[in-house]
Amino acid sequence: MLASRAGGQIVTANPGRVYLVGAGPGDPRLLTIHAVSVLKKADVVVYDRLIHPNVLDLCQEDAERIYVGKEHQKISTSQDAINQLLVQHALAGRNVVRLKGGDPLLFGRGGEEAEVLSAQNIPFEIIPGLSSSLASLAYAGIPVTHRQIVQGVSIVGGFRGEFDFPWRDKHAWIVLMGLDHVQQLVDTALSHGFPPMLPAGAIEWGTWGHQRTVRTSLQDLPKAIHQTNLESPCLLVFGDNVNVGTTLSWFESKPLYGQRILIASTYPWPWSQLMNLREQGAEVFNWSVYLKPVADGHILQELSSDAQVYLDEASLIEPLLAGWQNTGRDIRHLPSLMCPRMTRPLVQAQGFTEVQAVDIEELGQPPAVGNRDHVYVPWEVCQELSITNEPQRGCWTRSAKKRLTDPLWDYHLQRDFDVAWILSKQAANWYIERGLCAKSILIAPPLQAFFESLSLPCGKVSVMGPDQWTDLLGTHHLMAIDCED
Repeated sequence: MLASRAGGQIVTANPGRVYLVGAGPGDPRLLTIHAVSVLKKADVVVYDRLIHPNVLDLCQEDAERIYVGKEHQKISTSQDAINQLLVQHALAGRNVVRLKGGDPLLFGRGGEEAEVLSAQNIPFEIIPGLSSSLASLAYAGIPVTHRQIVQGVSIVGGFRGEFDFPWRDKHAWIVLMGLDHVQQLVDTALSHGFPPMLPAGAIEWGTWGHQRTVRTSLQDLPKAIHQTNLESPCLLVFGDNVNVGTTLSWFESKPLYGQRILIASTYPWPWSQLMNLREQGAEVFNWSVYLKPVADGHILQELSSDAQVYLDEASLIEPLLAGWQNTGRDIRHLPSLMCPRMTRPLVQAQGFTEVQAVDIEELGQPPAVGNRDHVYVPWEVCQELSITNEPQRGCWTRSAKKRLTDPLWDYHLQRDFDVAWILSKQAANWYIERGLCAKSILIAPPLQAFFESLSLPCGKVSVMGPDQWTDLLGTHHLMAIDCED
């Protein structure tokens, strides 16, 4: 591919394609099939504030994710800067997804971005998305139109507080981005002849698991919003169709409605399992830490020595042994492996068998029946290693930094015992990368968190596999975890 440099940026002979994609209002299940397909092949994803983290998990692991979300009364990326990002990456030959909440052409500035791309002769496609103005009402049980009640609808932007629309019978008005000006909007509507007792509503975080809906009269709407502390994103609706929602509400009556569940693991959880929880009304977030093949020279040098290698986490087996094989070395030359009973089959699956010159030893006594059958406790290993008083030299591979009370670290201080840490740098900025929407996951209770791995950064940790947390959720014995820095 030929490339030249113009204006300080790399330009290829064949520019990439830009997809202006509507991600829908929040619920990942509302993505279109076409949107999913382009996300999975994108080199660069430029995304807004209200994109659900599960949607970003559909991207390729090595795709570059660029957050350009706009937050109220905060410094944000300008539209000119966003346009320049799209042009820059496309001219460099990359496939770019511009991911927007709702529909890209409904108050999404997609038209402006398409004009910029067209002027630069950059190929682009527009992939429509489901607008929050329609989907949020559906999740609140409010029909946008109803043959006997509402026969027309207007979708308006309320970010300037302007509402220059006369009253019309059997009509509904949906106001996007109008929460900060709700009093001005209501006063203007009343001055245009809107009935004070006209049904009105507000929907916060529409289609998300923590969606909230308020129904009242038009004149009382500002007061109701203040009393319930509704925050952005929130849309307003004026019309007789609001009252129909009291009998058609379906989403907010689901068994796990209002529950926020964080599943942290060292691999992405299957999309179908996450969506099964959403089917029950829960808001589900998946924190996936990607472990790469180990390339650290110190760790591989330890593997080349006479040291025994201790594996305490199943998630480390593949990247560790992949790193070894990437050096071109025969796995039969690897020194002995010591691993807990639960990881032994995974080690063998990597090519290590009893007939090879690799000694696989097991650590830890079998747990008591029905007690910690899915947890491997580090201090049990220390006790077993301490049976002999002879100095032992080993390399213990972990996927996170030590804890101050880690018994393995204490053991390291007493013996010739190296501890190696393996963690993808991608994981460190997971929440920062996803903007305000994702950071609110941890600070908006209730949060139920389930951690698959000992290595994930948390305070009180429960380590369980998919069967364990599925059983817990199925019996509604939710275990709350306090996340700490």
